This record gives sequence, structure tokens and C-alpha cells, in this order.
Amino acid sequence: MPAKKHFNPEPRSKNCQGFILLEVLVAMTMILGVWMASVGVYQRLALSLTQQESKRSQLRKDSDAFEMEEQNRTHLNLPNKGLGNESARMSSWNRSMRTSTQPSLKDKR
Repeated sequence: MPAKKHFNPEPRSKNCQGFILLEVLVAMTMILGVWMASVGVYQRLALSLTQQESKRSQLRKDSDAFEMEEQNRTHLNLPNKGLGNESARMSSWNRSMRTSTQPSLKDKR
């Protein structure tokens, strides 16, 4: 009969003493790589948001300047017949129309 081998945990426990330095360095490198990529994505998003806000602000300023020029041009070209408060973008016939909810003079009697 062959001799039975006994399980000896001692040699295995000497070999498994935890992580080796190479494994720790690889894990730290992976974590650092993911963190750096995340920071890069955040910075690109922040930069694009800042650029969009700058463009929106410039468009608003340009639109305001155009509206002021149009208003000034319209007020200079209008004859003084009490039309000074009329907007340049809405014709006068739109303002004189009654809505269907307002009763006519005949209905008030």
C-alpha cells in the first residue's frame, strides 16, 4: 500500500503572504488612470459649458444692441401722432382687433 500523504498547510502559507509589490503598483496605476481620465472629462465639460455661456452672453448682447437700434430707428422715423409707444414689430391693425371674448357695444345694451 502506498503511504498516505498528509496535508501540510505550512508551505502554502509561507507563499501566500498577501499582495506582492507588483500587484499593488498595477492596482494603484489603474486607479490613478481612471481618476485622471475622469478629471480630464470633467475639465472638458467645464470648458465647453463656459464657452457656451460666453456665446449665449454675446448673442444676448448683440440681440439687445440690435433691438435698441431698431427701437431708436423706429422712434426717429415715426411721425409724432401718439404712436411713440407702438412696437416696431407689431402692426397697428393687430392691436385694434377685438378678441372673441370681448362683447361688442350692441351686446352691452
